[in-house]
Amino acid sequence: MHPCRTLSISLALLSVTTALTAPPAAAEAPAPITVQTGDHADFSRLALVNAQGAPAVDVGSCGGRVAFSQAVPWPLEALNGTYSRRLTGFQTGEEGRSLTMDWPCGARVTVRQERRITFIDVADPPRPARKPGAPVPASEGVLLAEAPGASVFPVIAPPPTPEPVPAPTASAQAAPVSLAERLSPVASAQAQPIVQAQPVVQAPPPVQPQPVAKAPPPKPEPARTVAAVPPSAMPPVVAPTPTVQTDPPIRAFDLDAWAGDDYPARKQHLEQRIAESQGRARVDALLAMARFTLARALPEEGRAALDAAESLTPGPDQRYELRLLRDAFRALDGTADPDDSQFVRAQPTPAAADHHVWRSATLAPNRWTAAKSSLPIALKRLLSYPADLRGRLLTLLAESAGEAADGPSLNLIVLEMITLDGIGSTDGRLDFFRGRLAELHNETAEALTHYKRASALPNLYGHRAQVRSIELRLASGALDDPGAIAELESLRYAWRGGDVETDALAALGAAYTRAGRIDAALDIFGLLGRRFGATARGRAALTTGRGLLDAVIGHLETTPGSALDALSLQVRYGRTVALTDDDAGTQQRRLARLLARGGFTLEAARLLHTVAEATRGAQRAAVGLELARVLLDAGRGSEALAVLDHTAGPAPDAQAAERRALLRAEAFATEGEAMRAFDALRGLTGPEAARIRADSLFRAGEWPAARAAYAELLGGQDAPLPDDIAFHALAAFRAGDDAAVTAAAERHGKALAGTRWAGLLDALAVPPDPPGKPLSSATVSGQLAAADALAGMVRRWKTP
Repeated sequence: MHPCRTLSISLALLSVTTALTAPPAAAEAPAPITVQTGDHADFSRLALVNAQGAPAVDVGSCGGRVAFSQAVPWPLEALNGTYSRRLTGFQTGEEGRSLTMDWPCGARVTVRQERRITFIDVADPPRPARKPGAPVPASEGVLLAEAPGASVFPVIAPPPTPEPVPAPTASAQAAPVSLAERLSPVASAQAQPIVQAQPVVQAPPPVQPQPVAKAPPPKPEPARTVAAVPPSAMPPVVAPTPTVQTDPPIRAFDLDAWAGDDYPARKQHLEQRIAESQGRARVDALLAMARFTLARALPEEGRAALDAAESLTPGPDQRYELRLLRDAFRALDGTADPDDSQFVRAQPTPAAADHHVWRSATLAPNRWTAAKSSLPIALKRLLSYPADLRGRLLTLLAESAGEAADGPSLNLIVLEMITLDGIGSTDGRLDFFRGRLAELHNETAEALTHYKRASALPNLYGHRAQVRSIELRLASGALDDPGAIAELESLRYAWRGGDVETDALAALGAAYTRAGRIDAALDIFGLLGRRFGATARGRAALTTGRGLLDAVIGHLETTPGSALDALSLQVRYGRTVALTDDDAGTQQRRLARLLARGGFTLEAARLLHTVAEATRGAQRAAVGLELARVLLDAGRGSEALAVLDHTAGPAPDAQAAERRALLRAEAFATEGEAMRAFDALRGLTGPEAARIRADSLFRAGEWPAARAAYAELLGGQDAPLPDDIAFHALAAFRAGDDAAVTAAAERHGKALAGTRWAGLLDALAVPPDPPGKPLSSATVSGQLAAADALAGMVRRWKTP
């Protein structure tokens, strides 16, 4: 069956496929029936494949029915056990002949038949005054509060504001706020939104026009802003009814208040609220649990709460809250995608300090230059964050600043670590980052001191400090490669798991490479791919292994006779090389050049084909030029032409366009199409274009013209190539110009020594018979036999 096409990359396809057959006791066994469900961003799909024809489908307002003419053993347990946002409540009826299901009342249902497949697509109910697929109006878009001093997050504007609540009494305003009120679900503020922070002004009495000046009206009271606390904990504020509807305010993002002081009591209360609530209130309670776990820096528990909330069909505003919290957890783990994060899409305002914090955390691992612009505001806001969350975020920022070699920013982060309860002072983290800072300041002795202090602790940062210390001593000459290998092997077998193992493996592989132990380095590289290639942490490990791969390929490029090592790297670890490589396929292209240089053109062409399929634009065009060159060296001119046609960019630069034209002309010449080669060379000059013209004439059998063309190449300023000398002599010999052959033998005979053309000129330049002696038949036969043998040899060399 054809799978459902994915409409959004943010939602993975979830399907259950069951082959259904009738019981063997049936008189006439029905054809197999396949049932598949899929969940997408805009609709849910139920697909059935039946060889006997389409079933009867009845569409109702809140559900539907699928009926066959005979009983079918429907997989009710599998269908009801599979999560779907819109298709629920599967039941059978009519002795197994029908299947009923529920969907949201008013949903838009589409039924279509394609051959043996019946598709039932259930989309969300239409929203009032909105066409399906229309863009979100600005009034419902991402808003940012502008109240100074408020800690806010971007959220979707909730439904219209209900009627204002009556003014509270003085005793109600002074009543203490209970834990239950503070931990009420976040979304409850949408039903009773707080009022924007506006100045509360006593309206002066109206001034009547009098001839005598009156006393000025009383001064208004100073402006008061709403504190950043959970909305449910705030007393309602009386405000005049505005004449124009305005967007409701943004709720405060007070993580310290959500964390609380008593972890067990708060967690128990939230769990009780989740167990007692249903529907939308249950989603709100799960959102509250997610905020609590985020404040406590518990990503696993937080993601579990978000997953549970998403399975309950949240509302549009709740879906935005879920997306926002999920982006925050991804940023906390360092796995966020900056191109698909609300913190990067929505530009923060100076008042949105929390937005700056999470924007910096999202951008830091991949785009430090953009992340550091928000660093001063983020560091200031982190002062009021809970200790656990603050430590995780500061560590993330410090890691990114260290990898980017940004000493000033790392200094600010380390100073905040020192001043805030000594974050990382007990686990070696602080000493590790202080050593990294000293290393960036070229203070080797101080960096080694900090690394030594951190290495005394047998934990993650202690072992990472050991790796950095080894690399620093290697760079400074205080440690040689054999000593580094011994220390790294000891560290490798003493510690398992975590990022430190990948760092140690990469450093050990680089030391093996420098020591010339390529087989051991390749084993280390393969170990990185096998053990860590399938997880997010593994992809980071492969990024670390990119330095090892660069060192291995660099060693092979400078080592003669390394073609077999390059072939071993491609055959054994080709998939790991592809996972480790960047988007441009840099390392794979270098490896393909090594393979082509060693004569493994087939493997090089396959590798470049794979890279070309994965790249786009100018990079694809550059890979196409390299692939065409490899194919031409292998004598596959027609394939080179096809590659040049399929990888041509829309507007290549002048140098790339000239290179492409030369390759096309050479491909035409290889295929024996001299006229098309001349057309491709029109307007091109230089020795390479002249060589292709001469080669085209030689292949076409135009011996005098080919001899003249090669003579021009030999008369240039550069040293002549052995192939140019040989083909010039062969063209002159076939043209009957014995004098040109003799002159070439006298002038260039020594240039062909040690090449595949050695002895060619001596064989062609047969000394003439003595004067006065008639030409013997043996001499003529010998010269013809030599010419025919040489022509056959050339054909064999040039034929694929």
